[in-house]
Amino acid sequence: MATLTIGNKEYTARCDFAFDRTANEKYTTKEEDKAGGTMNIYMGLINEDALMLSAFWDCALSHLKSGKPTADQIEEAIIKIIDEDTKGDATDRLVKEAFQTLENAGFFKGKIRQNWTLLEKMNKPKKVAPNETPEMAAKRIEEQETGKEYLEMLKQARKELTGLTTSKS
Repeated sequence: MATLTIGNKEYTARCDFAFDRTANEKYTTKEEDKAGGTMNIYMGLINEDALMLSAFWDCALSHLKSGKPTADQIEEAIIKIIDEDTKGDATDRLVKEAFQTLENAGFFKGKIRQNWTLLEKMNKPKKVAPNETPEMAAKRIEEQETGKEYLEMLKQARKELTGLTTSKS
């Protein structure tokens, strides 16, 4: 479970209704109609987007009724950890902790599983159109290959972030 020290208080991340509600209100793109914030954070973390650390912690502390740290306080705490890091791996460690917390949250198991199922289905080979020209066929094949490579990259990143592989040094 990810923790973050802000000031002299240590906070533990919580992935629940409040997390999902805040993520969907604040971190959803217009196209997603306020329902994809949690998966945006998840995919941002899997892509090692350090900006998603702030979003993760904003949502992970949204269950606090009073005394919830502000976005500025959260970001300052994250920057402090990164600045004080002597090994140079603080950002990787923070992203990994946040990702694992979200990945292992029972509350989001179904949503995460559904996301991976959808990614797999989107990667299935496309049918040949009856009037497909050679140019259209080349484009279809190129898109399939790109999709396959992207999915493999995401799977590898997931393995690295969950600790199932150690390819990162």
